[in-house]
Amino acid sequence: MDRGNWNGPDETYNFDTTSDAPDPVTPRWSSLYPAEQYGSCPQAAKQLSDDWSGMNTLVDNMSPAGNTNQAIGLQVGWQSLVGGGPFTVPPYDPLYQYTHVIILLTDGLNTQDRWYNDDTDIDPREAMTCGNIRTANYELYAIQVNTGGDPISTLLQNCASSTDKFYHLTSADQMTATFNTIGTNLTKLRVAQ
Repeated sequence: MDRGNWNGPDETYNFDTTSDAPDPVTPRWSSLYPAEQYGSCPQAAKQLSDDWSGMNTLVDNMSPAGNTNQAIGLQVGWQSLVGGGPFTVPPYDPLYQYTHVIILLTDGLNTQDRWYNDDTDIDPREAMTCGNIRTANYELYAIQVNTGGDPISTLLQNCASSTDKFYHLTSADQMTATFNTIGTNLTKLRVAQ
């Protein structure tokens, strides 16, 4: 679940909006990830890996159900790139210039987090996370797959690093082309540097 206090986000340390490692020693309990098991997500989070078979198994064992919490997905995705908690990151090659990229893909607007059940309470926390990610010099792509007639998400538009990094899709079959476009853009960036 989202990091924070039992009754709401920790507005002093804002761990639900940062990539700070969990700290059970100090103790800063609001930095830990409380566990809650959902039937739709029967497996624990997995760190980044090139074990494609294991990753496919992990995804195949999930089923779509419930509400949307983009904020925790974005925060945990960022955490998986910097390490800490359950995530380790391979050492960087000091002779290589890296481009750090996060792609946030969502099929809905925020409808629930650990404390709230509507986007007016959840979105400001996610906006803080987006700002923190951009400040840390990560490229942030946001993809809204809108097959249910939801409005275009202003949050996601503003979350993306720039206007050309926000994609609004109206059918799931547009995802492959969108990821190909992003991959091509990243390849061009790499070749240009």
